[in-house]
Amino acid sequence: MRIAVINLVRSTDRREWIESNLARIGLTFEIFAGVDAFRGEHVGISRYNEAAARRDLHRPMAAGEIGCFASHYLLWQRCLSAREPLVIMEDDVDVDYAFLLALDNASKLISRFPLIRLGLTREGDGTAPMLCLPDDFQLVLLGSWTFGTQCYVLSPIGAKALLEHAAVWSLPLDIYVDRAEIHGIGNYGLRPYFVTHADQSAGLPSVIGDERYGEWPAETSTAPA
Repeated sequence: MRIAVINLVRSTDRREWIESNLARIGLTFEIFAGVDAFRGEHVGISRYNEAAARRDLHRPMAAGEIGCFASHYLLWQRCLSAREPLVIMEDDVDVDYAFLLALDNASKLISRFPLIRLGLTREGDGTAPMLCLPDDFQLVLLGSWTFGTQCYVLSPIGAKALLEHAAVWSLPLDIYVDRAEIHGIGNYGLRPYFVTHADQSAGLPSVIGDERYGEWPAETSTAPA
């Protein structure tokens, strides 16, 4: 399966980090230029609606949240157009060698389960095992309020569903992906998770990751649509 790593052009330190990490375990991947909303790159892509965000999120979405959503949205479009599964990864991660085994398992499941998370920051309460798999992996049905979109495998069917239900952006990406009742493709994870959130104390903060929660520049009172 193809792997696309989202990285903002200005985040050079993080790009060097993730390139080294993935090359070390022998993975072929593409660096995908993420959408930098702080620099207005979301204009023409964004479907963000502030009124809808205030209704659904009870606050406006931040610049980084909109840029993050836009970056993933473009890759969903690519997945659908290519008609083949795609591994989508953010740049704020550490990847273990055993990730290769996770990919092998995911490749055999993705035709049945349209979106499988291979990395996250928190499993929601009520997460439950569904299938026991080779190499001691488990496919799990993730409980509500699972957080993190650091890495997931998406099928064209999954991409189509995510796109169709994202005509208006009113929730941050990880909340939208968590809401299976909206997009209808379920919420699955593959344990154990060998893609983990990078140690930010290492001095390599992620722009696409951490700044998704950042505010708009001081001179901008609201996010442009």
